[in-house]
Amino acid sequence: MIDRLDPLATGDDDFDIPFRPWKNHPAAGVDFPDISITTVDAPLTRRMVDELAQRVPAKVEILAGIDIGGLGLAGALACRRGLGFFDIRKVDSLRNGVMRSIMANYELGEGVVISKGARLAGRHVAIIDDCLISGGTALAAARLIRRLGGHCDTALFVFDIEGMGGRERLAGGGITAEVLRTVPRIAPEGEGA
Repeated sequence: MIDRLDPLATGDDDFDIPFRPWKNHPAAGVDFPDISITTVDAPLTRRMVDELAQRVPAKVEILAGIDIGGLGLAGALACRRGLGFFDIRKVDSLRNGVMRSIMANYELGEGVVISKGARLAGRHVAIIDDCLISGGTALAAARLIRRLGGHCDTALFVFDIEGMGGRERLAGGGITAEVLRTVPRIAPEGEGA
């Protein structure tokens, strides 16, 4: 049984994606939509992955899941679409000996990294994460993928927080943001974890 659901995530169809808002996270005045109460429900997860799968361009060969919210989504979506996938990690989560390259990312402090095993040169990669906020993490990931010879012009998200400028920032970097649902910056009073 899923505990308290917030049905505020709205989109072009009638599929509401439940979430738990984390009050004032990552900053005061912003409530992060935690997707974990949805991903424990298999039918909801399947439908969410199916909706994301419809938004993956045909040219994409590999999905890049951003640590931490995008990792599970990338694996599920890769399996659904028959694609490869790899992880984009925070610098502190990998030992120096296994890091392939680093890209500065001021949202996460030290930056993002890709492990040495990812073969990206000449391949089309789409980024996936649970939530688009300012776009800094996804933009850093795309720049890193491009630096390693990959082509990256698409990023997929379950949520976009209204008024944070993420879509515009990504568009400025040549990346189309595909989003399932837009959520308000601040959840109504009485909601939150």
